[in-house]
Amino acid sequence: MRVRLGVDVGRVTTVAVLVGPGGQTVARAVVDSVPGLGECLRAVLAALPGDRIGEVDAVGLTTDLERRPSRLRPVAALRIAPPSHPSLGPLADWPPQVAREVGPLHAVVPGGSALTGRQLAPLDRTAVADFARRAADAGVTAFSVAAAGALTRPDPELGAAEVIAEAVPGAEITLSHELGRSGLRERENTGVLNAALRPWAARVSDTAERALRVGGLRAPLHLARNTGGLVSVAYFRRYPVLAIASTTASAVRGAALAAGADRAVVVDAGAAEFRCASVTDGEAESSDVGPGLGGVDLDLARIRTDVLPRADLVLTGTEQVAEWVARVRRRAPGGVLLAAGGDCGLVPVRAQDPAAAIAAAAYGAARSDVVAEVDQVAVAEGRDELDRLLGLAGDQALARVVAAGAAPATARVAFAAHTPVSYLPGGVHRLRVRAVGSPSGNPVMTRGRRT
Repeated sequence: MRVRLGVDVGRVTTVAVLVGPGGQTVARAVVDSVPGLGECLRAVLAALPGDRIGEVDAVGLTTDLERRPSRLRPVAALRIAPPSHPSLGPLADWPPQVAREVGPLHAVVPGGSALTGRQLAPLDRTAVADFARRAADAGVTAFSVAAAGALTRPDPELGAAEVIAEAVPGAEITLSHELGRSGLRERENTGVLNAALRPWAARVSDTAERALRVGGLRAPLHLARNTGGLVSVAYFRRYPVLAIASTTASAVRGAALAAGADRAVVVDAGAAEFRCASVTDGEAESSDVGPGLGGVDLDLARIRTDVLPRADLVLTGTEQVAEWVARVRRRAPGGVLLAAGGDCGLVPVRAQDPAAAIAAAAYGAARSDVVAEVDQVAVAEGRDELDRLLGLAGDQALARVVAAGAAPATARVAFAAHTPVSYLPGGVHRLRVRAVGSPSGNPVMTRGRRT
């Protein structure tokens, strides 16, 4: 029987779960976490039944250990937009320490468009080339490009990438329209942070892959996304910002899957805090803009959680704890209350196997499929044109999910929606599409550098 392996490397424990094609837990191991991601992985693999390792077809990893790099690399941040006040410029609102790590190299050049697709100014290719050469002279070859209106019209970002690649051979370039949403500054922040994280992502994935090979595994490694689902190692190395805070999403979804609940409220007991999130139709509730790694405001999907520090939870009292949980339950009426993580004794959750609760994040990673998303703004004069554009967004999502590691034959559109942008003229819509697929070369699980 072929199985998937899910691993959760936490601050206190490291958990591994082997899951069969029907979602049943085949084997489980829990060890104390030690310094070093590789050491944790080797230890937990050694605790699994050795005769089952050869049956593993895919590995899903979620971890909050070593998920904060000791230092970000310098990035040359290019904004393509009309001039703005210095207080609104690139990196202007970043926490000082993080801004110092990324460095002071940034510029604003003319170009970009409005969300309606109207060009604001032609791209100043000469200014882009001058900036690229200045960055190279400073020893910086990592670039982030963010253009106004790029979710409607990405051409300025693509044109700037061509200029940079020609001026700086071997440059690594992150384009904001591939990652963020409509807000320029937060989308820009997301792209800069992604570019700064790429060397660290390569080190994390290399460490994990070496540990798996030492443990006798030859199955492909996937990293859990911030909102649930998986991406391949290659995709993670290119877009690490999508998978830097995945443990709670894996735990919340894993607890719901293990209970067979499409609607649930899950209390995830971490080492330092309790997190509560809702699940509807099998998916955790999501949130968009907010502070991310290092306190930088990002325009990036993450799951919505209500948080209580563990120390506060002890002092709060049962009534306040009940109200904390009730606030989340109101967002998922009728949802069953479940536990994930460690000791949830202070929260009145449904009785369940404590070992299964501890293994929820690892189980969620094992049960997850590859996920990719497209978020665009489109201008459509009528329904036929809107349907055509939504279909094109679906095709793009399918291409992304295959690039993220899904087997092409299993790729499908799981969600597609369009909503009018209320503050713009009629015909401007936000398009959102999510595609899923099984990890390449592996059985379907049943539900319960751009240069």
